[in-house]
Amino acid sequence: MADPAGPDVALVHIVEDDADVRDALAVLLEIRGIDVREHASARAFLDALPGLARGCVVTDVEMPGMSGLDMLASLRDLSLDWPAVVITGRKAAHTAEAAARLGADFLEKPFPPEALVEAITRGLAAGG
Repeated sequence: MADPAGPDVALVHIVEDDADVRDALAVLLEIRGIDVREHASARAFLDALPGLARGCVVTDVEMPGMSGLDMLASLRDLSLDWPAVVITGRKAAHTAEAAARLGADFLEKPFPPEALVEAITRGLAAGG
């Protein structure tokens, strides 16, 4: 699958099943001038993927149907090396290690807003 846009697109795809958390993350990023697209599930993101512009993916780990880690593995299987940030409310060393193997930053909730912005900025600057 071809990457629809180049590496310089400053866009964040938020993949989170909790609408309140998804909306809060979107507001946090939008007030900092970051363009955001929201997706209610990993499956919704992957189904929309052929038409999506390249960007940094911010995903929750635990979601119904497909985890954020499985979704990132699917992206990698499609040779889409988009930058990613994995967020979770459950502390687990194996989750952080799995995120790292997929090339993603890892943040535990609650995290300072700037930690998320910094992780996204690093990912976008690296070009994914």
